[in-house]
Amino acid sequence: MINRMLYIGLIWLTIPVSTLADNVTATVTVTDANQLPVKNAVVIFTPLFEVNQALPKAKPAIMNQINKQFVPHVLVVPRNTEITFPNADNVFHHVYSFSPAKQFELKLYKEFTAEPLFFEQPGIVDIGCNIHDWMLGYIVVSESPYFLKTDDTGSASVALPKGQYRLSFWHPQAANEMPFTQPEMEITDSKSIVLTLQNTISNDSGFNDGFGEY
Repeated sequence: MINRMLYIGLIWLTIPVSTLADNVTATVTVTDANQLPVKNAVVIFTPLFEVNQALPKAKPAIMNQINKQFVPHVLVVPRNTEITFPNADNVFHHVYSFSPAKQFELKLYKEFTAEPLFFEQPGIVDIGCNIHDWMLGYIVVSESPYFLKTDDTGSASVALPKGQYRLSFWHPQAANEMPFTQPEMEITDSKSIVLTLQNTISNDSGFNDGFGEY
């Protein structure tokens, strides 16, 4: 499940810079091959120009464990983000990742929160639980600060400085798809982008483990 993310490092070119007043809104809607909305689809906008905006420090994020599931199922953060892994369950969890972007192991006792981990390398981090095999979550660490993740309606929006962008897409069930007609897009006005996947995406929410209490 590694090396599936098509992410591109920021490219700083000596062309006119953008300011906060130049921001526009990009709204992305994703549907699958059956025209059903796709949640947890990640779109990253990598600017191909110099961005002259002071970006706030990355806020700490949370990957929780609730009812023996990772919540959220997909977490998207900019690089250099601290992530905590609280255990809200009254059972033990043993969270781990072997992904190149971040390898770690956390033994999380009942209703326990470990020290946060620092995610500085862009890429996809697959996480699992050594005790509960069915638990699977994903952390997408973005080099670019401009990204979105679709909700239950298959849509999401992000504010962007005006300019040229390279577009990247990822979804846990369609990791190799590139649903854009062109890999780059000039965004100078607020716009809506509709993406249709070739795959059929199953609903990954409300998973019932069926393995009893352990």
